Amino acid sequence: MSIEIPAKPVVDPAPIGWWRRNTGWLIGTAVLGAIAIYAPYRDALNEYRDRNPSIAIDAPKHDWVQFEGARWRLVEAEALAPRDPRILGPLRKDAGVLLVRFEVIPDSGTPIKTLDTCRGRIADAQGRQWEAGPVGLPRLGGPKLPTSCGSGYDAQFKSVLAVPGRPFAFQHAYVLPRTQKLEGLEARIEFGPLQSAKGRYLRFKL
Repeated sequence: MSIEIPAKPVVDPAPIGWWRRNTGWLIGTAVLGAIAIYAPYRDALNEYRDRNPSIAIDAPKHDWVQFEGARWRLVEAEALAPRDPRILGPLRKDAGVLLVRFEVIPDSGTPIKTLDTCRGRIADAQGRQWEAGPVGLPRLGGPKLPTSCGSGYDAQFKSVLAVPGRPFAFQHAYVLPRTQKLEGLEARIEFGPLQSAKGRYLRFKL
């Protein structure tokens, strides 16, 4: 008794002409696939860069510097003493308050809402960072200044706006470790991801 083994079907290889006729389509598919992989990575990288700017624009001490449609100047940085009468609310025993005052002169055509997207930040030589107006900041007395870079309220609670060609004063307040010294700190002005800063920030050495 003999057992018949079925023959394997023979599949003809694609003719060389098929590859030639479809070369453009194959290359296009490969390119589109690469773009589909790279585009989300690029967008995520740009978003991270905008939210975590890493390119410093150094500001000269006591002088103006151009940045994001305005001129900026650091006026003063003041660390309040633990029993400073301007501290009107509770503050942790191991914490201190730092006030950083700026002036900004908007260029003609710079929208106030653009300036108001600015963020304040303090950084030290070890890379530690503190944001302006954090949770735990006590109520403060003394001269009242806006906390935004383009608008706010004065001591009479009247609305004030930055005007092109005129200095506009504002203040950022921070809660830092009480033992932190001003030497080696830097104050930063950053902008949100919808602005044109492209990963840049303004840096003032204290």
